[in-house]
Amino acid sequence: MAEPAHHCNYASATPVAKKVSFPPATPDYTDSYQATLNTNQGKITFNLLNNKATCTVNSFVHLAQAGYFDNTQCHRLLTSGIYVLQCGDPYATATAKLNCSTTSKVGSGTPGYDFASENLTGAKYPAGTVAMANEGSATTNGSQFFIVFKDSTSGLTASYTPFATVSSGLGIVQNVAKDGYSCQYAQSGGGAPKKKVIIDSVTIKKT
Repeated sequence: MAEPAHHCNYASATPVAKKVSFPPATPDYTDSYQATLNTNQGKITFNLLNNKATCTVNSFVHLAQAGYFDNTQCHRLLTSGIYVLQCGDPYATATAKLNCSTTSKVGSGTPGYDFASENLTGAKYPAGTVAMANEGSATTNGSQFFIVFKDSTSGLTASYTPFATVSSGLGIVQNVAKDGYSCQYAQSGGGAPKKKVIIDSVTIKKT
């Protein structure tokens, strides 16, 4: 698909972690956006790459404005091989005690739709990259995303849509990483961060 995309396709997906409408099929492909995660650890701000991953940004802005990410916590930290903090699953509520149980729904949540990857040609994942998590195929992007806190280009294949770059607050994520996990996920790798990162809200600003 040529970027910036002028039309986006979103298909139904399960399990639905939090009910929300589908994003508009016609994105605002000429706009520039900045997103701020307002967390209990401080503000993490990133610039959204609307001209390179238009349908991903369209979805992220839609979810943020719908309050989808509000009162959730970043549920997965990886500190070996790849260096990322994963967020965006409402099954990981702000008050949940993450125990890395194999029967937990945490990590499986979708917004009720999924969509195709973008911006993968020559994709690299230096520190400060924000990219979409997926379920192992290019059409399974939903709401979950990860923030790269240390260069992970050698550990990640170009399979995860980079859709933003952190402009401030990366040190918050790096400090969370230093504290390590409280438990480890047997199947997906990594663990629940010992230092909780709760997203109170996400603010979107046109720039």
